[in-house]
Amino acid sequence: MEVAMQLDGKALVVVADGEHVRMLEERRRGGPLTEREDWTKDLDYDLLASPPRGRVFQRVGPGSHTVDAATPKARSEARFLEAVAEQIGRLVARDAPDEVILIAPPRALGTLRAALPPAALERLGPTEAAERCGETVDQLREAVRAARLDA
Repeated sequence: MEVAMQLDGKALVVVADGEHVRMLEERRRGGPLTEREDWTKDLDYDLLASPPRGRVFQRVGPGSHTVDAATPKARSEARFLEAVAEQIGRLVARDAPDEVILIAPPRALGTLRAALPPAALERLGPTEAAERCGETVDQLREAVRAARLDA
């Protein structure tokens, strides 16, 4: 059975790490990417970061006195990425992109995948485990193209 490559359709491209997110729209496959800052304006890491659970001012050594095994930074990053996943779900429900493409470092990518709502998971396209938040839109377009070829 031969599978035809889809040439039309729009994609939501999400580039994230534990503290930053960029969302881009590709209106046709292989076309230019348009950064959509309006989609990320409510996703501020500093506002979404979880508050510390407790502090110890007199301690010796590098140990942490947190209640659970996760560090405060790891909890903050997970909470931020869960908010990103919720926003992806809202955009999928509203705009119905044909494909959701995720680009994030390995741990962030795993957290995002795990937090995606079912409708977004159904549209999940290629993913790349890489840190690309600081790249230009043209570099991201090439990364999306390479991810599609590797998929």
